[in-house]
Amino acid sequence: MRNCVLFVLITLALTVPAIGQTADGNSEKKDNIRHLMTVMGTEKLTQTMFDQYLQAMKPILAQASLKDEEVRKRLDRFSEIMSEEFNQVNFNTMYIDLYDKYFTNEEIKGLIQFYESPVGKKAVEVLPAITQESMKRGMEVARTVGQKALERLLKEFPELKSVLLGPRQR
Repeated sequence: MRNCVLFVLITLALTVPAIGQTADGNSEKKDNIRHLMTVMGTEKLTQTMFDQYLQAMKPILAQASLKDEEVRKRLDRFSEIMSEEFNQVNFNTMYIDLYDKYFTNEEIKGLIQFYESPVGKKAVEVLPAITQESMKRGMEVARTVGQKALERLLKEFPELKSVLLGPRQR
């Protein structure tokens, strides 16, 4: 029995420092992730992406309210409310969890080193423009692909013309 108690005490003595190291290591990793988010300009990039989303939605919302001023005002108000709600979300917590899940602390340090380099700084600088242009090009491709898909569908199922395009477009 005494050997059992001695074994438990020795095991506890050896594992308590390891538990402390894990917590400290995790804290260091989270601090490194926060630093990485700062270096990457994540907050600005997130805001830019949301702004671009709203810009992409404007033509759709405008078309929905083309003839009705009251609808347009309500849709404009919806955009304002969306923006207010978006600004209340803490994306940093989400990013920290994701980077913690997919990267080791050493990899996070490597990313910091990259984003603090001249090439990394340029990547941060041009990423919003790349995102904006890729969204624009993606929407153009989607429009073209959608049109071609609709044309093919109407060739296969001509009876859908009146349903999809209205009775005048036969």
